[in-house]
Amino acid sequence: MAGSDLLGFLKIGLIFVVADGQVLHRDGRRYLRGPDGGGGPTASMVVTVFHLVALGLLALLSVIGPGWSGSAAALVGRVGVFPLLLAVAHAATLSVLVRRRQDARARTRFPGSDQDAAGPHVSPDLGNHGPYRT
Repeated sequence: MAGSDLLGFLKIGLIFVVADGQVLHRDGRRYLRGPDGGGGPTASMVVTVFHLVALGLLALLSVIGPGWSGSAAALVGRVGVFPLLLAVAHAATLSVLVRRRQDARARTRFPGSDQDAAGPHVSPDLGNHGPYRT
């Protein structure tokens, strides 16, 4: 890939990543916001991982290409493939946000469910025979 083509592809890809990341960040915070108004730190963490993955895909796609050499077709091919990869990363990020929201809703709807998941509390007191006294 020629220097100007590579620079153009990186600029276009960076614009895509930043725009999609901002949409995910704003909507993710709003989506995760519950009755207590939280959800901001979780959305920021998930969107940060999205940015890192998307920028890694952009870097890999800029240097790896199956038989693409410095031509206009190579640039168009990379610009065409990158949004498809970005859509996969976007969908994965949305699935993580949905899972976080479901967990938060379950915690607010069933407040004692986290303690119940660990199992019943059993006391090792041998002096108390429990309900089965003989």
